[in-house]
Amino acid sequence: MAVRSAEINVMVTCATKVARALTRDFGEIEQLQTSRAGSMEFTKRSFDHGVWTLNENLTKARPERDILVTGSDNPELPESSEVWLANPISGRTNFSHGIPHFGVTIALARGQETLAAVIYDSVHDNLYWAEKGVGAYRNDRRIRVSERRQIDGTVIGNFEVNNSEPFVHRARSAVTQQASDVRVLGSIALDLAYVAAGWLDGFWSLSATPSDCASGTLLVQEAGGFASGLSGTGNPTNGNGVLAANGHLHATLGAMLREARAPTLVR
Repeated sequence: MAVRSAEINVMVTCATKVARALTRDFGEIEQLQTSRAGSMEFTKRSFDHGVWTLNENLTKARPERDILVTGSDNPELPESSEVWLANPISGRTNFSHGIPHFGVTIALARGQETLAAVIYDSVHDNLYWAEKGVGAYRNDRRIRVSERRQIDGTVIGNFEVNNSEPFVHRARSAVTQQASDVRVLGSIALDLAYVAAGWLDGFWSLSATPSDCASGTLLVQEAGGFASGLSGTGNPTNGNGVLAANGHLHATLGAMLREARAPTLVR
């Protein structure tokens, strides 16, 4: 049985408190579907309450650490001090539409390095967690990335905030032509957890910010996969998107995305 450290226990306790309120709120979303404005307003209140809960509980547990909640404009992470990166609802659009694919995510980072991570999918009661050098787990069971070696037949995930960008269409078209399918599920954190669990063979997002992807990238790495910036190199916590897959597919996907993005780059 996997033994969780004190840091993971702090993160799990906090994520569970956020998720408890979200699960209650999610049960009421269906009644608001006739009013999109009402649903979005309700979601904002749920998100704001989640932010308050994260700040309250993480500060109480570790008052010496700063907290960066998703929505910050690609913040520069401190080089030496430890910081929390968190998102109370990864998958807000899904939440507001009553789609059960969203999660609470918390990561502990030092500079560009993620040390520990938790993603809690409360609807399905799946707790994904990882620590650097310890492995990645779903609840108390070890998880591993998929072992597929060829892009043919794979299922790759993607999510973008702005779907009208030309690169988005080129990238999805390029990947779809070689993979079995591209799935847009709507939660960067959970999609990365699915890569770690081997359910998705890979995932990319130009839109990912550090607080969106820090937890998921550590899960992928500790599950035996590779996670980088969108180009296939660099660290995803520097705000340049994210690309995650197993070791066989990572380079292939990176090359495809670089080629798709090339026309928009200014050299």
